[in-house]
Amino acid sequence: MTYQKPILDLPVIELRRATMMDRRALEEMKEVSISTLLDPLMTQEQRREMRRITPFDPVLIEDRTYYVATVNGWIAASGGWSRRSALYGAGGSAKAPLLDPACDAAGIRAMYTHPDFARNGLGSLVLSTALAAARLAGFRRAQLLATVAGERLYRAAGWKPEERVMVGTDGRAIVPGIRMSREI
Repeated sequence: MTYQKPILDLPVIELRRATMMDRRALEEMKEVSISTLLDPLMTQEQRREMRRITPFDPVLIEDRTYYVATVNGWIAASGGWSRRSALYGAGGSAKAPLLDPACDAAGIRAMYTHPDFARNGLGSLVLSTALAAARLAGFRRAQLLATVAGERLYRAAGWKPEERVMVGTDGRAIVPGIRMSREI
């Protein structure tokens, strides 16, 4: 039948929880995403600092709140939510206090899309999944720290900017960000 070939050629998209076995692929995809989509918007110094403040955070996977969207088996987008108070970074997030869903906002964390799949809805798929999971956990609000490259996606998904900030480590607040929130 003539319609079978186009149907068989469609990409297979899967959404699942990330596992520690994904770590290497997630780190590689994150670096390609930052290098291609964010680096052109920042200075050399900001690019170095961005990598310092966004190390891989295994706590998101251990908490089972981190997701990947795959296309034909390849990780194309990732991101998640957290019930911990840290909005970015790693290392201390395991020690970060747990949030109270009755009065705190869940944090949306570590959203990345491979440039080959940018602006095709996969980041939005991961984001909507994270928001739905946070809502099922009892949260009614969510917050995040958007990069200048991600602001457009979040605004389109109903996020409201609260303030523009500069973030960094060791007193080096040089990376621009936008604190945003929304009801879920």
